[in-house]
Amino acid sequence: MPKTMQAPRAPKYQTPVRKEPAAAWQRDQMVRMSRSPVAWSSALRSRLPPSLAVAFACFVGLALYDGALGTAWPSIRHSLALPIGDLGLVQLAGTAGFLCSSAISGGVSARAGRAGAIAGAGALAACGLAAYAASPDLALLLLAAAVIGVGAGHLEPGVQSHVALTASPRGMNLLHACYGMGATIGPLLITGLLVLGWSWRLAYVVILGVDLAVALAVLRYRGDFNATTPSRGPASSRGPASSRGPARANRLPRSSPAGPAGEAVAPLSRVAVATALLLFFVYCGVEMSTGQWAFTFFTVARHLAPGLAGLLVAGYWASLTLARLAAAAIGGRISSSLLLALSAGGAVVGELLMLWEPVTAIGVAGLLIVGASLAPAFPLMMSRTASWAQTARVSSVIGWQSAAACIGVAVPSAVAGLLIEDFGLGALMPYLCALAGLFFVLQLAALRILGQRG
Repeated sequence: MPKTMQAPRAPKYQTPVRKEPAAAWQRDQMVRMSRSPVAWSSALRSRLPPSLAVAFACFVGLALYDGALGTAWPSIRHSLALPIGDLGLVQLAGTAGFLCSSAISGGVSARAGRAGAIAGAGALAACGLAAYAASPDLALLLLAAAVIGVGAGHLEPGVQSHVALTASPRGMNLLHACYGMGATIGPLLITGLLVLGWSWRLAYVVILGVDLAVALAVLRYRGDFNATTPSRGPASSRGPASSRGPARANRLPRSSPAGPAGEAVAPLSRVAVATALLLFFVYCGVEMSTGQWAFTFFTVARHLAPGLAGLLVAGYWASLTLARLAAAAIGGRISSSLLLALSAGGAVVGELLMLWEPVTAIGVAGLLIVGASLAPAFPLMMSRTASWAQTARVSSVIGWQSAAACIGVAVPSAVAGLLIEDFGLGALMPYLCALAGLFFVLQLAALRILGQRG
């Protein structure tokens, strides 16, 4: 055969054909690329959008003030020459501002955009914190607390709505875990400053800086926040129906209104609603009263060093946060009814240990048990609302429960302050034990009454 007609020779060395499927090959390429810092950064941004990271930071800043108040109060009252029970007045002022603000937060977000409402709330809270840090007397302190409450009343619903619309339920759990982180850092911040011999006022300047930084970050990503802002319809010029008649909107129905499909919806049981509202009120009373008065209890009644007492208060909030994350990880492996009963019972045991306290370690263990026991109660009670309230009523009932919880944050703690003023710190632990016992009884009653509805 002529040379020109010969078949071409195969190359001496041939590149082997890759046998893995295309998906595996692409996965190997991504693994190699992910070793670079730029790839890591882009992967992190795709997994956690910047607006969600800013939302988590908002809740950390929101909780810094709540967590720091109880630890800072002994220093505040000595600096301003105030009675010990005025802590309850400060909490009542903040709660009043929060309730008034949260009632109109939806309308403000619709008009100013979610980013504008959240950033404005952060700036307003920063102004309140500046006044708080410079307060020379009780009057300005109460005014500053009310302004901070107004800012929180706009910030909290806006952030929660954004996370609910852009993230999975796990994102909402992480958001509330960030609140626990802030509540844990707050006592540590106050304790560190006091140990170094600095003023409590500096702590509120630090929190002020955090709030301003968060407000600027919200404006930086305002496009992402405004993308979830509810649009205003034609009727929004006069405001929503609920804002034109709040008393009528929140009144329990006497008739049977139409449901989503046009069928009649049975009215809610007043006993069920009253039980649920009282349960949320007492739960928040136990949680916040224990957290806010623990520092005073351990330093004054048990004569612990302020640094150690501050660490114990931080441990209380940390145990609540970690136990809440653990309860979320467990999921449905334990029935919610059993978990709620154990939660209420554990709170009673922890408060009794603090009352008994033959040695300091028993009281410390009791405080941590209270925090860990209370952790799953609030999310479970809120999530179980849909099982006993009709679908058409769930939003309204959740709104009533949130209001009851907000009032429960301030009123029981204020009552504790009055008892301490009249009878001394010896009255604190019997009061908290009675409050925890009431929570246990109401929880069992709720499992029986509300369980029949779902």
